[in-house]
Amino acid sequence: MKSTARAHSNIALVKYWGKGDEELRLPVNSSLAITLDKIFTETTVEFSNSLKKDEVTMDGDTFNEQETERVSRHLDLIRQRANLTARAKVVTKNNFPKGVGAASSASGFAALSVAAAAATGLKLSEKELSVLARQGSGSASRSIPGGITVWHKGDSSHTSFAEKIEYPSEWNLKVLLVFVGDLHQKKVGSTEGMAIAQTSPYYQIAIQEAEENIERMKKTFKKKDWLKCGEIIEAETFRLHMLCMTSIPHLLYWRGTTVDVFQKLIALREENIYGFFTVDAGPHVHVVCQEKDVKKITSELQAIEGITDIVECGIGGPAKLIDSHLF
Repeated sequence: MKSTARAHSNIALVKYWGKGDEELRLPVNSSLAITLDKIFTETTVEFSNSLKKDEVTMDGDTFNEQETERVSRHLDLIRQRANLTARAKVVTKNNFPKGVGAASSASGFAALSVAAAAATGLKLSEKELSVLARQGSGSASRSIPGGITVWHKGDSSHTSFAEKIEYPSEWNLKVLLVFVGDLHQKKVGSTEGMAIAQTSPYYQIAIQEAEENIERMKKTFKKKDWLKCGEIIEAETFRLHMLCMTSIPHLLYWRGTTVDVFQKLIALREENIYGFFTVDAGPHVHVVCQEKDVKKITSELQAIEGITDIVECGIGGPAKLIDSHLF
């Protein structure tokens, strides 16, 4: 049976920076993320006894041996569960706005998990799909439920999964993806950065702070306290990059333009325009704001030298099966 799935990418507002179990991809702390509607992956999977090996292509290009092996290992988890030995043909594509750059493993492995499970006839719950996707890419677990999610760190494979949480819909949240400079691959990737995180003297404190920030964030949702929510989002940015800057070797992902965006957003608060910055392991800034402030914030940020693109996103939905196949 042939099945196709679509899954959206996500960005963490409460972040994790380190793995407690490398093989199972268990994080050292829980995280909270927002799903993006304009950034998604579509993947078609078909198992066939006529294939001698898994065949994987993305956007028309065949995966290299290492990339195919990673996908095959993930398919093996599904084959084992479905009591299946057939190899698979996998075709995947990203529907990313211009300037977004490299593929997202979050949306990629979420879409792969949903499509491959369906192609084998497995009937998995949302939790089971989140657990499965996590084993391909940790952040993929958060792309399964959609919306705003909490990924529980767990202490075993079946307890480490993501689930959707409620937030004030009247906030009309938007995320502006602000790209700084070129989109070439960073010199030190997230996997390498996480591997040295424990060399920071603040490592254990940071882990505890992340768990507490999730509870704080949930309270801001219940109280509908937008400004306190933004305060936590930005505190999380500094917590992550404090770990990066104090690990050995030191990692500085920001550029001057990154800080210029921070300063502009802070200055706009004098006009009661509130956009809150969050930054992952790189120089690009994600601005969380309300729809009513998008136009003003975008206009002000476009005037900053060094910004190459700004992409507006809403909140994306859950990973799901779709009828349009890629082959």
